[in-house]
Amino acid sequence: MCGRFVVAKSASEVLSIFEVDEIVGEQPGLSYNVAPTHQISIIVERADEKAADGSPVGDLHREMHSARWGLVPRWSKDGPANSSPLINGRIETILEKPSFKESVVRRRCVIAASGYYEWHVAADGTKQPFYISAGTDGMLALAGLYEWWRDPSKAENDPSRWLLSATTLTKDTAPELAHIHDRNPVLLTPETLDAWLDPNIVGDQELLDAVAAESDLVAAEVEFFAVDSAVGAVRNNSSELIRPL
Repeated sequence: MCGRFVVAKSASEVLSIFEVDEIVGEQPGLSYNVAPTHQISIIVERADEKAADGSPVGDLHREMHSARWGLVPRWSKDGPANSSPLINGRIETILEKPSFKESVVRRRCVIAASGYYEWHVAADGTKQPFYISAGTDGMLALAGLYEWWRDPSKAENDPSRWLLSATTLTKDTAPELAHIHDRNPVLLTPETLDAWLDPNIVGDQELLDAVAAESDLVAAEVEFFAVDSAVGAVRNNSSELIRPL
């Protein structure tokens, strides 16, 4: 499970790295301790129009939006108020889960992260956090899903009636990270990133299998080291959190 991550680059730097065409709205900015329900930047590809089946019509635009971390299905009656945030989805089963399966088809996104934290649990129950990253200058592309939820309590002309939310996907751990945790985020290669974002490609088991397989290639090259347990407190948020012990 990935429950905390780091964004150590500005929105304009992310735009350049991931060849984003447009930043839509205010972005949350740098954070060394992104936690569930926080606002996160997501990258999507969208067309100006859609056909009746939801497929895009015309040219695609790569955009960066701000979303709540913790997916709220569009059919949810209560929205985020009375449910645990869906921050992770298991790639092996997302096509079976009502909360995720509709988003897989065409509402896929990328979450750009400098790195993420994972906790190793020792035999005696003690927990040691690790920082797993793309190195000082790199960024990881985490596979995600997004969804729009309409708040029925708000008026039709209230722009805040729409909530954009997102989740990250996880898979069985890559061999190089198995000593830390039994799961890791699905990490995209440049090739799988393009396919994952493209809404012309219908999300199915074949796409999920390809993305999961390629993820291990990225995981084999990440850097990782133990960090201070201060990361466990959401109130802590500084570059000291990613300093090796």
